[in-house]
Amino acid sequence: MSASDHGANRSATFADLRRWIACRELVFPPQVEKLAAVAFAHPELLAFDSADKIAASTGVSKTTVARFARLLGNRSLKEARCVFREELRRRHEMDARRAGP
Repeated sequence: MSASDHGANRSATFADLRRWIACRELVFPPQVEKLAAVAFAHPELLAFDSADKIAASTGVSKTTVARFARLLGNRSLKEARCVFREELRRRHEMDARRAGP
């Protein structure tokens, strides 16, 4: 099942995707699973790096990177980046609140 089968679209959050994966409601082929494990542990990789660098860093092909983006319910890696950038933004805001003024 892909995120789009799950009803995911651009409004799916990082937390939604992680929950679906953890509950096995979103299941990936082995190479995509390998990429997903790294991507969810290090969202900055998907948020800012090129498909070439993501592929090299995770030991998968550029095609797998594109497939991962589509399986998350996006049309492209560029679109998928938004989810990962939003998660980094959320984490930064939480850290700033904890640090105080």
